[in-house]
Amino acid sequence: MNTKTVIRLMSMLSIWMWTGEGFFFRPQLTTNPYLASVTTNTVILQQPYCVFDQQCSGCDVWLVSGLCSATGTFDALAGSTPNCLGLSPYPTAFHPSSRNFFLTKIGPLSHFPCNQSTTDHYFVVGAEGSCHVSHCNGALPAGADVCFKYLLINANGTLVNSSDWSNNITLVQLLNCNTINTGLSGRSGAMCVITTLLCVALALLLLFGLLTLCLKCCCKKDGKQISVMNSIRIPRYDTHNLKERVHPYDNPSYQSDVKNYSTSDTLPKAGTRKL
Repeated sequence: MNTKTVIRLMSMLSIWMWTGEGFFFRPQLTTNPYLASVTTNTVILQQPYCVFDQQCSGCDVWLVSGLCSATGTFDALAGSTPNCLGLSPYPTAFHPSSRNFFLTKIGPLSHFPCNQSTTDHYFVVGAEGSCHVSHCNGALPAGADVCFKYLLINANGTLVNSSDWSNNITLVQLLNCNTINTGLSGRSGAMCVITTLLCVALALLLLFGLLTLCLKCCCKKDGKQISVMNSIRIPRYDTHNLKERVHPYDNPSYQSDVKNYSTSDTLPKAGTRKL
């Protein structure tokens, strides 16, 4: 193989990799363990740090999201259309007769240098829900197989470079509530054990409360039922108008501890006058 042939092959290889057809980077799910990377209509991807290392003034990084069955449709349209930003607007992207993909702007190329950690930054595809703007970050079809691809687009809307398509990612499919088994067979062994322990603990707590209440109500002192009146120790006292009568204010429980006073011991005797 002569020198000219080698130089020609190297030039073709550089052009092939520049156009993105030989770029080996694939969008990947976030590795953050505290995030649900896949839900019913959203996917969390790692941001494209150090994916496009060429100098491109005014270029932005975009993300094309769509059904995996539409990847060939996008590649064919992007290679033959000067401006690929208007190929499939979001509000109608997943209608029955649509192209089943849409484009979302991630940010300027200068925001994704190679000296940044790729694991600490992520992009939530579908974070804007049911939006109505052409390039909004709209929700994905629930339960569908979706694929993603990063794009480098210049200020004129021309595709400069692109990554490979991601692997197929299946979104979570919601179950019909009528199909959920609510019987005992639909519960795990751990759930049954936890439920049993909680029921036993609640029964013991109620039993302890009832025993405490019974002890307070049935407690006795000196073989007699404790009453409120017997627990209050009030000494006997006399009044002038109740002389020689039964004293209703005597407390029987306190009677043995107090000197028996009467008005005859304290009032002057009849027939005597104090000078």
